[in-house]
Amino acid sequence: MVFGRLGTASRRAIAVVPAALVLLVGAFAYQRAVSVIADVREVERSHAVIESADAILARAVDAETGQRAFLLTGDEGFLAPYQGARHDIDSWLDSLHSLVRDSPSQSERVSRIQGMIPTRFVLLDKGILLKRQGSPNVADVERMRAGKRSMDDMRRTVAALQAEERRVVGERQLSERRSVSRAAVAVGIAGIAALLVGALVNLFFSHAVREREEAIADLNAVNRDLARQSERLAVQAAEMESQAGELEREQMGSRLLADASRILASTLDYEKTLQAVAKLAVGDLADWCAVDLVDEAGAIRQVVVAHQDDEKVKWAKELNKRYPPDYAGPTGVGSVIRSGEPQVYADISEDMITGAARDTDHLAIMRELRIRSALIVPMIARGRTLGALTLISSRDERHYDSADVTLAMELATRAAMAIDNAQLYRGALAASEAKSSFLATMSHELRTPLNAIIGYESLLGEQIGGTLNDSQLAQLSRIRANADHLLGLIDEVLTFSRVDAGKEMVRREEMDLDSVVGDAITMVNPLAQAKGLRLRDDTGSERLVSDPGKVRQILINLLSNAIKFSDDGEIIVRSKQNDGSIIVSVADTGIGIAAENLETIFDPFWQVEQRATRRAGGTGLGLSVSRSLARLLGGDVTVQSTPGKGSTFDLVLPASPVDG
Repeated sequence: MVFGRLGTASRRAIAVVPAALVLLVGAFAYQRAVSVIADVREVERSHAVIESADAILARAVDAETGQRAFLLTGDEGFLAPYQGARHDIDSWLDSLHSLVRDSPSQSERVSRIQGMIPTRFVLLDKGILLKRQGSPNVADVERMRAGKRSMDDMRRTVAALQAEERRVVGERQLSERRSVSRAAVAVGIAGIAALLVGALVNLFFSHAVREREEAIADLNAVNRDLARQSERLAVQAAEMESQAGELEREQMGSRLLADASRILASTLDYEKTLQAVAKLAVGDLADWCAVDLVDEAGAIRQVVVAHQDDEKVKWAKELNKRYPPDYAGPTGVGSVIRSGEPQVYADISEDMITGAARDTDHLAIMRELRIRSALIVPMIARGRTLGALTLISSRDERHYDSADVTLAMELATRAAMAIDNAQLYRGALAASEAKSSFLATMSHELRTPLNAIIGYESLLGEQIGGTLNDSQLAQLSRIRANADHLLGLIDEVLTFSRVDAGKEMVRREEMDLDSVVGDAITMVNPLAQAKGLRLRDDTGSERLVSDPGKVRQILINLLSNAIKFSDDGEIIVRSKQNDGSIIVSVADTGIGIAAENLETIFDPFWQVEQRATRRAGGTGLGLSVSRSLARLLGGDVTVQSTPGKGSTFDLVLPASPVDG
């Protein structure tokens, strides 16, 4: 035979071929395994980026919710979520920067988000500052629109960031599957090639015993090496399969948390959002999901139960009524809420079901449910346990472990934060409504006897009941003047109450500015004459679209304020057009205002003279109401003043209609 004439060195070289093939394929398989592990790590990084972006968006919503609650109530306690979210966002941004540092495009998006955060918080801080100053400018439409645009930009940027990461995840998964397939093909080819070469070596060198023994020894060595390589490949394949399962599980958890965050941040109606979140959990994570909450009286009640089959949901609710849960027991929902610690029942045995059943019918129903595993986690927000989230699996292959506890705890925490924010918001609304209702009720109650006083004064003044002398008529005049003054104060309170409650209506129409100014001057002229002050009207004949009644009320307030704090000289009303606006100025020669009080004077109930014996009375609402009404009309009220030389108040109105 041809191979029989080959030298010993050549035959040994041929015998080494199987080992070389195995080593080559082993190296290739090792390289594929390294590549797969790198893909898995990149996928983990992408999920961390997605989760960090979700956390930033959720904390931004928390900050805005806390700020809104503070704006509605003025209670500093509502700023706790706001301050916490502000601190958390910086930590999440640092983490996000670290995760995307190798991707210029993603780093640019993170930098863009980081640039949006200060802008957003500047708007929120401005609202908080204005609320602390008591300024009605808290409800400034333009600032709120700017805030909405800033939040929308952030959501779009976060969505783009997450979309890029999801694309990377898809590519890595495809690469992983290809690597596994190639490794499997390579192992198969190596095995076949090794067997063929080994058979040829045994066949071609069988004529020489020594050479055959040497060849067999070499072949055995190769086979042992091949076995070792095969074992390593089997271990690597098992590891890759385990990693693939963990990756799929992590992807499911990330999708669930992302969807839950989106739903929880979409509305403050927490009962509807909890129902939606419970339905999200039903599927890959659980077959049943229930949420129990603690009410204001401390009682526990089940608010949500979810299953893929709606008929089973109805059946479960009826079962809950027939066999109410024992919340006082040592285990279960009540125990989790009291302790704040999760409870995991990885394998629920027949003995456990039998021990929990209350009667024969109950046992039959529980067996029909086929409960195989259960997990109960507390819903905690701001250190308070608000309720518990229960997950139940009816599948033999699905048993809860520590990884499921972590995922369920995160889901329960996000749901608890949404519930807490909604409760804070509802409390703020209730407090604001109670305040507005009280002011409106008291004002109406005061007007009733005041209207009677004014009516009887009119009857006496007309001398229907008999002739009055000059002294009596003068006294009646003083009664009427004080009654009118009190009526004006009550009207200020009513207007403030309506504006504060957002119930003040704007009725726009085309109007002549000089006519409205003339009406206002006519109404306050008696007050000016009584103090020896001159009123001068230097306004033009501008026409604009606005609410004449509210413009008149603002001017009366500004003129009355000027008369109140002026002892001599004159008060001048001027008008001019400037960049699409009409400015009406009321200038006086009164006591003036200190620089540090130029904004404070617009706070509700604030007085320039804070002494109990101040010379000028009033509620301290005139300027506050005037600025609120001006801003309701799309304008503003500003002031320039020098102590001892007088003040100038500017009413700025848009020269064209403002959509409202």
